[in-house]
Amino acid sequence: MGYLKTVITYNQPSEAEVDKAFLESHGLTVCLMNANTSRNELGAPFYIQLQVADSEYQKAVQILREANPQRFGSEERVAEINRTILRAVGRFLCAAIPVGVIVYFVVPKPDQQYGPSFDWRFIAALAASILAGNFAARHKKKS
Repeated sequence: MGYLKTVITYNQPSEAEVDKAFLESHGLTVCLMNANTSRNELGAPFYIQLQVADSEYQKAVQILREANPQRFGSEERVAEINRTILRAVGRFLCAAIPVGVIVYFVVPKPDQQYGPSFDWRFIAALAASILAGNFAARHKKKS
């Protein structure tokens, strides 16, 4: 049989079983990895992978794409989603790092006159940087 290659991934066991039966009806040998980890319809704790032999991979993709083209998506849409994620991460970092540094150095050091005390500056800086980063990542500039 050779190596197995994942064609598509599911989080609902019933969807995986339907596609497995569909591909088997076309004469392909199909394996479901992690199919028995959860037998309820709330979802599996691990993604279920529909796998076929390396030599049958292209045929399996073609059959499933003809049956439901939206499932695979287009390369342009995947690239657009990746760009959106990278922009959001960039906005997060560009806001979070400066705000965290500023807050850390603006918040006064705790008075250690009466013994050791906890330095809250790091916690304040971390909280402020997370808030600023989330705000920046969610609110892009209007052009």
